[in-house]
Amino acid sequence: MRPDITTIQLESFQKKDFDRLISWIDNEALLTTIAGTEFAFPLTHEQLHRYLLVPNSHLFNAVDAADKKVVGHAQLILSGEGMYKIDKLIIGDKTNRGNGRGQAVINALLNYAFENLNAEIVELNVFDWNIAGIKCYEKCGFKVNPGKKQVFKVGDETWNTINMVVRKTSEL
Repeated sequence: MRPDITTIQLESFQKKDFDRLISWIDNEALLTTIAGTEFAFPLTHEQLHRYLLVPNSHLFNAVDAADKKVVGHAQLILSGEGMYKIDKLIIGDKTNRGNGRGQAVINALLNYAFENLNAEIVELNVFDWNIAGIKCYEKCGFKVNPGKKQVFKVGDETWNTINMVVRKTSEL
């Protein structure tokens, strides 16, 4: 079992949660940071209705176990045989960022993927400029997968992703 998962509970993301998630995404760059090009800014109910229907996808609210407040959102999606991808990860309120909550959410997602979905590998993509995110993922056991990269055009800028993976066996 990974540390810190008791501080975060994962609950199903539903239609009643749309407005909260939309309120957290206040600019195009943030939406691209968490979702790549899968959504268009501004995020809408219509886009989120389609998101609920994505096959082989598990959508979560990340809930602080102490005060039962939703602090984040994430998706686990099947990306290959025995492999899931963490996507659409956000710690919503900016005051909750940088204090270990992201690590707790990642650990809860890893525990869910390995224990409930029988994943052998969990992957994620992170932009190469997101040093805090990369460090968080490394603390959770992720390693860079140098063979898998993506490039996104955001305004006049080019953003490069780093793919990172963790294996179930690495936690033993």
